[in-house]
Amino acid sequence: MLKAAPSKSYPSANVSPGAALRRRSWKHLKAYLFLAPILVSVGLFKYTPFVHAFVQSFYEWNGANVDRFIGLDNYTALFRDRTFYASLKNIALFTGSFVLIQLTLPLLAAVGVFRLRRAGLQSFFKSMFVLPMVVPHIIVFLLWKWIYVGDGLLDRLLEALGLESWIHAWLGESGTALWSIVFINFPWVSGIYFLIYLAGLLAVPQELFEVGGMDGMNGLQRLRHIELPLIRSQLRLVLVLAFIQQFQSFENVLVLTNGGPGFSTLTPALYLYKKGFEYNELGYASAIGVVVFVVLLLCTLAANRFIKPADWAE
Repeated sequence: MLKAAPSKSYPSANVSPGAALRRRSWKHLKAYLFLAPILVSVGLFKYTPFVHAFVQSFYEWNGANVDRFIGLDNYTALFRDRTFYASLKNIALFTGSFVLIQLTLPLLAAVGVFRLRRAGLQSFFKSMFVLPMVVPHIIVFLLWKWIYVGDGLLDRLLEALGLESWIHAWLGESGTALWSIVFINFPWVSGIYFLIYLAGLLAVPQELFEVGGMDGMNGLQRLRHIELPLIRSQLRLVLVLAFIQQFQSFENVLVLTNGGPGFSTLTPALYLYKKGFEYNELGYASAIGVVVFVVLLLCTLAANRFIKPADWAE
């Protein structure tokens, strides 16, 4: 005679709602405890300085014994500051050229590596494009300063080619200093943006390329109709990251020209640095930082609004 199997009792059925809630809370608490060091560091070194700078932008503050509330006077003076507008003009050229370069050269490099048939050759070129990332930017800027300096490598090369009339004080003339700094970014492929594009291409289903090949697509048509439409998310990410990176940067200008000659290469970030740490006008520098933040925020929102991510259902 068969006996009925005893019914199993599941612990979860006997747990009270309060105990289940405590168990779930403890499970989530452990996750947040792992994240706590990151959250604390971000709060201390990112959000706290920003809030403090925003508050101090309404003060005449030198970082020491002067701390007087002046309302919107710093912003009023900033929007009448011709030097600040000159820095905006310079950074528009720097940022526009940098973004254009990062939207094209790393993309072409990623497409070229992605289309290689031999896995060993593909890995070699991946390594070659990523390897320069380990070199600090300051080393690159100092190297270019040595190239541009009077009687430096560039002038000697022009002299050897019989082009003495082309020799300039590349970083000492207002007509050439700005474009000399722009050229530093031109021939090179940024490793991080190259990897972003390559990751997007690797995520595209291979069936689409096979169908394109059956339809007789050439390389340019494949780029236009398959690859570019399906990496729009990566294009948007690169656009935003490159814009933020260049708009906030000042190390290259600080090392090469220190904003000169005159204000011909000055940028808002460098102007902030000078006002804050050379002239001790930290309240005014905080106002510059707030304006730069607003510009970056609006441009980022615009990019996210008008550049749609790739729709795989299309």
